[in-house]
Amino acid sequence: MSTLQPIQALSLDSVQQQAFIKYFNSLPEKPPTTVRIFDRNDYYSVHGVDAHTAAREVFSSISNIKKMGIEPNRLDYLVLSKGNFEILIKKLLLVRRYRVEIYVAEGSVKSSDWVLKYKGSPGCLSQLEEVLGEGLGGSDENTPCLMAVNIKTDAVTKGRLLGVACVTAGDYQMSVTEFTDDDLLTELETITVQMAPSECLVPQADNEDYKMLKQVMARASVTVTKLKKSEFSTEGLHQDLNRLLKFKDDQQQDSNSFPETRKETAMTSLAAAIKYIALLNDSTNFGRFRLSTIQADCFLHLDAAALSALNVFPELGDTSHAPSRSLLGLLDRCRTQQGKRLLAQWLRQPLRDINLINERLDIVELLVGSSQLRLQLHEDHLRRIPDLQALARRLSRKKANLHDCYRIYQAIKRLPSLLQCLAEANNSTVHSSLSEPISELNDDLNKYQQMIEATMDMEAVDRGDFLVKPSFDENLQNLSEQLEKLQSSADKELNKAARDLGLDAGKTVKLENNPQGEFCFRVTMKEEQTLRGNKKYTIIDAVKGGVRFKTNNLENISEEYVHAKSSYEKEQDKVVAEIVGIAAGYSECLFCLSHILARLDVLVAFAVAASTAPYPYCRPVFTESLDQLVLKDVRHSCLEVQEGVSYIPNDVVFKRGECIMHVVTGANMGGKSTWMRSCGVAVLMAHAGSLVPATSATVPRLRALAARVGAADREDKGQSTFMLEMIESAAILRTATPDSLVLVDELGRGTSTYEGCGIAWAIADTQKRSKLNSKRTYSKLKRQSNHRRSQKGRISLKNF
Repeated sequence: MSTLQPIQALSLDSVQQQAFIKYFNSLPEKPPTTVRIFDRNDYYSVHGVDAHTAAREVFSSISNIKKMGIEPNRLDYLVLSKGNFEILIKKLLLVRRYRVEIYVAEGSVKSSDWVLKYKGSPGCLSQLEEVLGEGLGGSDENTPCLMAVNIKTDAVTKGRLLGVACVTAGDYQMSVTEFTDDDLLTELETITVQMAPSECLVPQADNEDYKMLKQVMARASVTVTKLKKSEFSTEGLHQDLNRLLKFKDDQQQDSNSFPETRKETAMTSLAAAIKYIALLNDSTNFGRFRLSTIQADCFLHLDAAALSALNVFPELGDTSHAPSRSLLGLLDRCRTQQGKRLLAQWLRQPLRDINLINERLDIVELLVGSSQLRLQLHEDHLRRIPDLQALARRLSRKKANLHDCYRIYQAIKRLPSLLQCLAEANNSTVHSSLSEPISELNDDLNKYQQMIEATMDMEAVDRGDFLVKPSFDENLQNLSEQLEKLQSSADKELNKAARDLGLDAGKTVKLENNPQGEFCFRVTMKEEQTLRGNKKYTIIDAVKGGVRFKTNNLENISEEYVHAKSSYEKEQDKVVAEIVGIAAGYSECLFCLSHILARLDVLVAFAVAASTAPYPYCRPVFTESLDQLVLKDVRHSCLEVQEGVSYIPNDVVFKRGECIMHVVTGANMGGKSTWMRSCGVAVLMAHAGSLVPATSATVPRLRALAARVGAADREDKGQSTFMLEMIESAAILRTATPDSLVLVDELGRGTSTYEGCGIAWAIADTQKRSKLNSKRTYSKLKRQSNHRRSQKGRISLKNF
């Protein structure tokens, strides 16, 4: 845990303290999920309730909180070093999903003249990049996504029409959709899980629909931000999109040519998102964004409860990623940051297209069978690939430096050997989906590689310096020669001083160059007596390392050297800006290359996870038919890797006409929940394109996976555990389809055994009579008794 830096208290007198307290109390009221931070140049301060929030987040204690002012107007405050400030910002935005406001003093930090300069929220981090750099959230599982939702009444059906827009600035992506939804907003929850927004914008309203929307977002841990209804207006949106969107060469340069713009309600949401994230304030965004439609039906429908029940992701703030704690932790063997982000996306968006699933499975199966190929990719090639997506974004925004350019160059230089490695697989799927697109991009990036080799000083790179070759530019060459001459003159002065003092040049007397470029001589304390009384030399200072001194000639050389070095750096900055400007033209290719390498990284991660499992995984067989779902000797992939666990595999069998529903009873801790979860996890892994922990698996193409495991009461809502369970069961009954897998744990919790069985029977009967026709529905309801009963009380429902 980080500790407080030496700054312990604000250096303000009593008058200044009272002035600040008066200013702080005059600030408008804010929600508790917004934290105000005051920048005091070398450190930061937080006050009032925010001080307690910050102390808990950074120090896990409030012991560092101090008080300022006099009674009765005293104010709590906490001082943060810059390092602790960064820890606080990241925890608030990425873990707590809070908002942050940073105030900067207009005059002296001791005055009370403050201005709100930076604002940040979970879905809008662009302003804080100026404070913390662009790495904020870069290592997170997903690039921050902002969602906006507007709900209107459908003029035709009189139902609720939702317009949804998502903006991922890091990927230059805009996606929209428009649909009618039920009163539980089931479809919206599915899209929220798939897109994983950090923040959701909604118009200010207090009707039942927006109350339900807030509940949906709370289940998905998404921050809800209310905006004025006027923000959800398409006025001026056409012109904004014309500036932001990237048009194809043969496409009409008009945003109205995109079919998505005909979704009027969705466009109001997109307009609000564009204004909120201030995309038009940054000219580097112009002509870069892509507009697409959210295709929710392409993926297996999941809700937040299913992700939680199956432990797909670790809890927010859990950075351990232990394989036994979540499915993501188990499968995350990725070597690149872009691969880690894509893996999280694949787990949120399991495929429904059997051909696409089998394409992934073909490659994973090949990698599992070829240990040499797998190890070469995992241990040699992928581990040396930087975050090309982040670097490409820095290039496109003209924020990159020579080091960034060199890292990209290193990745491109590795592509030929990577392609040769993939060619050894001699597999048509690998060739068409990976090798061929990488090869095409390698050809496109060849000129980038040549440019870096022609402009960068590779000898300086070996020393850790990233410089432009002096020979690349005539002005640089002249300045470089001047610097060399001045260095040579300084060396001559060293030899002259050594002869005069009777010392050994380079050993007992040395020439030094400080960071500003100024030259000086240094002798050890032992040799200091040789300087005494000698008017030729001026002593600068005496430190532990020795005595530093200079001559008039050396001082003149230093002045010329500092001036020449400054000119060289300015001239080099011009050349670097030109190099970055040219390199920015390759950012599109780098984005594409990043995506393909991320795909390869995830597939290799799947293969590594399968090959290192305690027992073999198998390739699932997908069927269009809904006749059966059979998992032979299925295991729970996370549980079996726990230390000291000896897992006993089980079968899961659903067959039309034989058994499409199970009601399972038994003693506590008998493995019923684990059996149920193992089924759900295996099905999700199969749809994501991974091998599954079983001896054989036949899986139909499912539309949805619904799961409810665990429950707790909501005292603030007046809802008991049982009531919540019934509400959730009703939601499942209303939304389940013939091609859904439903998993419900502990049905009838808190009732007697017979009442629980009656509830299970009633739900089964309701499903049977519903328009969904339970004879065609893959579902399972599991009942765990809270009271021990005789064998006579244990019921198994079959042949529904």
